[in-house]
Amino acid sequence: MAMTDPLQSQFDAWAASYDEDVTGAGFPFDGYARVLARVVALAAPAPGRTLLELGPGTGNLTARLLAGGAAVWAVDFSAEMLAIARAKAPAAHFAQAHLLGDYPPDVRRPYDAIVATYVLHEFPTADKLALLRRLAGDSLRPGGRIVVGDIGFPTAAARDAMRRASGDAWDEEHYWIMDEIGPALRAAGFALDYEQLSSCGLVLTLAP
Repeated sequence: MAMTDPLQSQFDAWAASYDEDVTGAGFPFDGYARVLARVVALAAPAPGRTLLELGPGTGNLTARLLAGGAAVWAVDFSAEMLAIARAKAPAAHFAQAHLLGDYPPDVRRPYDAIVATYVLHEFPTADKLALLRRLAGDSLRPGGRIVVGDIGFPTAAARDAMRRASGDAWDEEHYWIMDEIGPALRAAGFALDYEQLSSCGLVLTLAP
């Protein structure tokens, strides 16, 4: 892959400890297992269904989707994360690409659902919206849905309270602030369901 950036290097370096880190209590992974379970339920993996996963990381969600019987394609920019994911979920179709860039030809197909967990908070709101609109238009079958599990908060005040409580654990990233991005998603043409599953873990279901 031609595109390399500091964020990619950061995730390559994180791969070895990622699975241990997500089991930690508190910010940013409070509710991690519940978020993944809810995303699986909403994506409804089953034999005959095709799913696209954005940012599979080490394959924790990928393995759960495969266990439901779905065919899964997954795109990530970290070679080290993908190496672990391929070992964990060998039946999935993995591809290395930047989520905001062009995807390989094998990935460019229609899907029954598109899922993403703990990755889209890396992108500013404008990039989130552009990516979601592109995927809804190019990669989602009629009647399909996009399911996002990620780090986010109902309001900026809730985010600020978590920032104060987290101390050194806090990283300043583009977390979902639902009373801000919710109206923008609806203005972009999405019907939206939002669930706050923990202090910093949410699930969104988007239908174009």
